[in-house]
Amino acid sequence: MGKDNNLRFIQDKIQEFKMAMFRAEMDSELQLPNNIIATFKTDDEGNVWFFTSCKDAYTTQFDKDFFAHLQYYRKGQDSCLKLNGRASIVKEEDADSAHADANSGTGNVGIVLIKFKILHAEYCENKQATFSSVKEKFKTFFNDLFIPGSHRIYDFT
Repeated sequence: MGKDNNLRFIQDKIQEFKMAMFRAEMDSELQLPNNIIATFKTDDEGNVWFFTSCKDAYTTQFDKDFFAHLQYYRKGQDSCLKLNGRASIVKEEDADSAHADANSGTGNVGIVLIKFKILHAEYCENKQATFSSVKEKFKTFFNDLFIPGSHRIYDFT
C-alpha cells in the first residue's frame, strides 16, 4: 500500500511539472542527446512515457535498454523531482501511429518513443526561511520528527 501511495505522489508531481531534462547513459558511441522532454503519460507500473529526438539515420543503432535520468523542475516553483531508472526505446511496430505523427515534417531529425521505468526518485522542496520565536522553533522541530520533511527519497527497486 505504501509503494502505491509513493507512486501516486510521484505521478502527481510529474503531472504538475510536465517538462523534464532527459539524460541517457549509453555505452554506444552514438548517444541520445540530452533533451527537454514533455511527459506523454505515466502508468501504474511506474513507467514514464515520452518522445525524444535523435538523428533519424541512427535510430536503429542505439542500445535498446539503458540507464537514464529525468529531472523535473519548473521556474518559479521551489521544488524538483529527480528520477533514475531504466529506459528503453519502444519498437516502431509497437508505436507506429504515434511515431508517424511525431515524425511528420521533421526532416532528418527522428523522434523515438521512450519507456522509462522508475527505479529511484528524489523529491526536493525548498521551504522559505521565516523568523519565529523559540516556541515556534521547538514546535517545528518536533513536527519535523514525526511529519515527512521536504526532502523525500523513494526506492522502487
